Amino acid sequence: MKESLEYLSRPVSNTANTNLDTWTPKTYKDAIKRPDLWWEPMEHELEILKEKGVFKVVLRPQGKNVIGSKWVYAVKEDGIVERRKARTVVKGFTQMIGEDYNETYALVACLESVHLVCAIAASQGLRLWQVNFVSAFLNSNVMICSDTYLFLY
Repeated sequence: MKESLEYLSRPVSNTANTNLDTWTPKTYKDAIKRPDLWWEPMEHELEILKEKGVFKVVLRPQGKNVIGSKWVYAVKEDGIVERRKARTVVKGFTQMIGEDYNETYALVACLESVHLVCAIAASQGLRLWQVNFVSAFLNSNVMICSDTYLFLY
């Protein structure tokens, strides 16, 4: 019983202390409470999407399904805050087959390619480190053959 009372009296996990350097917002509404921390990462994400020609701003179309989006935030740290990341993601569960998409794609590295890179590194005495491909899916050759409308929050 004592353990249960201690559990109930603990701080609520979704109550954010926005004064901490490692604080990560759960929503856009939370993030704009600290624009000094999160405005730049959000701007960076939108600039990458803009550079790649991923979207163009249009008036909301009548009679079309408009897919929602949300921001996802992360703090990359190793004892100290290295950087903050903000990504915008599509709420794909609101898509309708035949209207917003016809097929789905999951771009992943071919296992043989990973083995080849590891073999070359081992034969040359090189160290392998994790690599982060920023917006890797934007560099793919997948063609989207229909207009998809996204509401950016």
